[in-house]
Amino acid sequence: MGGIPGLDLEKLADSSLPDTLKIDLPLPPVQLRGQLDRKGFTEFSGVLSAAMPVTTVTAFGQISLGRPPAFIVLMGATFPEPGLQIGLGFAVSGIGGVVGVNKAVDRDTLLACIADGTAGELLFPPDPVEAALRVIPRLASLFPTVPGRLVVGPMFRISWGGRMVDLSAAVVAELPDPVRLSILGILRVMVPDPAAPVIELKATFAGQYDTAEPSAFLMASLTGSRMAGIPLDGDVLVLSRGGDDPLFVLSAGGFHPAFPVPRGVPNLHRLAMDLSPTPWLQLRCEAYFAVTSNTVQFGAKLSLVAEIADCGLRGQFALDVLIHFRPTMSFTASMRGALSVEAFGETLLGIAFELVLEGPTPWHAVGRGRIKLFLFKVSFNFDLSWGGGPPPLPAARVDLADELVKAFAQPSAWSVLPPSAAERSPVRLAPFANRLLAEGRRVHPHGRLAARQHVLPFGVDIARFGHAVVDPPERWDIVEPRLGEDDAREGPVSDSFAPGQFLDLTEDQQLSTDAFARYRSGVRFAPDLSGPDDSAFVGAELGWETRIVQDPVPMRTHFRHMVRAHAHVSAEHVAAAASIRDAHWWQTPGPALRVAAEQPLAAVSSWSMTELTVAAAPPVGDAGMPNAELRGLLRDRTGVRVVEAWEARLR
Repeated sequence: MGGIPGLDLEKLADSSLPDTLKIDLPLPPVQLRGQLDRKGFTEFSGVLSAAMPVTTVTAFGQISLGRPPAFIVLMGATFPEPGLQIGLGFAVSGIGGVVGVNKAVDRDTLLACIADGTAGELLFPPDPVEAALRVIPRLASLFPTVPGRLVVGPMFRISWGGRMVDLSAAVVAELPDPVRLSILGILRVMVPDPAAPVIELKATFAGQYDTAEPSAFLMASLTGSRMAGIPLDGDVLVLSRGGDDPLFVLSAGGFHPAFPVPRGVPNLHRLAMDLSPTPWLQLRCEAYFAVTSNTVQFGAKLSLVAEIADCGLRGQFALDVLIHFRPTMSFTASMRGALSVEAFGETLLGIAFELVLEGPTPWHAVGRGRIKLFLFKVSFNFDLSWGGGPPPLPAARVDLADELVKAFAQPSAWSVLPPSAAERSPVRLAPFANRLLAEGRRVHPHGRLAARQHVLPFGVDIARFGHAVVDPPERWDIVEPRLGEDDAREGPVSDSFAPGQFLDLTEDQQLSTDAFARYRSGVRFAPDLSGPDDSAFVGAELGWETRIVQDPVPMRTHFRHMVRAHAHVSAEHVAAAASIRDAHWWQTPGPALRVAAEQPLAAVSSWSMTELTVAAAPPVGDAGMPNAELRGLLRDRTGVRVVEAWEARLR
């Protein structure tokens, strides 16, 4: 079957479509290369690269035709050296973007892609088809289908100093709420010249900020780096998380072997250097350093293998230190080492030891050792303790009740909450009142008020308060919260507390228990939104007087005819006008209505309601005398009333 060169169409003649379709079309000056993978008839993924003299365009994509339909596309264009110069030694070497509909970014897969180096191949790979073998299988898990989510963001590649420093990155936003921002990139530093670098650092990094949890992390991997020919590798992680499970972690190379890895933290490779100058000598150094909310950890390991024809030396030395700060400062340091001389697979001389030191109050040392010669073995163990226990903590000299009173007296302990979205409040506030609500100086009539403190957790037995022992333990709680005269409890408020600051924990519990846990810290007040009682209503009888107000100027029949005739004449003039600019289109406005500052008053007879002339009183409708003065003038006169002027005119 004839077809397009480089595109195998023979497979399309069969009754079934192929699962993989490769494209290689050399069409000067454009060369197309790519691959399309099919999974059933609903999922397609692939890569396409178009190389041209001025640029190379690459696109990775994955589309799902299920319900709902979803797709993700990563497209980038690179420019030949030296790129697009933008000044100060910087040049733009590539631009692109990421677009996804009904897609999201999976954090765990993103971290795994950083650890194995797959994430870096998504950004402007030198060989897209080769990179697709590792990238395409990860697209579905890296960008899972999530209905209603949108993934969008730019990609760019910037170099400096003639590609001495090269940065490729993509910034991706997930919309709508909750908003997540993700960053993915590769940083390359090649000194002194990219053609022959002495120092070559390659850091693949990824980060994400999640507004819902909230949390933020940044992870970098040094896979593929070299310094003076010495390979470097390892992972670095910074993680900060709030919410119900707060956490802070800074780790370079991992954690202490006895430290439980917190949730959301991936396995990190040790920072390592391979110091092997010759094939028969293998010397490798590994290290790590970590800081958490309650610990400091560091350690190192040195391994040596020097063999020729199964004869040589083997040895290692390792150090691990774990320091705790709460409830008391303590540390655990372990050291181990071994060295052996081997000949043809047999150990002629070997020595090994292991030492664990704990302290400082009390000091505890445990050690084991072994010595092996060609004819015999010798081992020794020791377990020593010295020094007293930790000094007794001072008796409780703090008044917990007084501490709680001081905590709730702080303005920061009270927070104003607006009405929930499910409750439609009929109250509308002025802008000035809304500003007071935003500042926390007023409470919405249908809003809520939260009271919380961070001194101690409620509902647990407080055995210690910081460095002071509480004996006997005390339990505190909010029993009957009241807002005014009514019980206004809606629900508890919880916050994060360090259990070691308040509970009596053993060393094993300190290692296995999280540094922070959620406990009740206050209460939320809610207004009474129920209807009023029947006793709140007041009955009243209403009475009224009916009056017929006649037109003071009756309109005669001939007058009505005159008004209608005038209207007809005006309409004829308007219709006969040649332009809308004619004066008949625009009537001269009549006199404007004048509104008095206050209703005019008049003096009338109390019996007949006829208007009376009173000395020093103004005529009806005259604003010469204020109403207050007129009322004062007629206050003591019998048979005279003060009424509004329109009532006097009706008579």
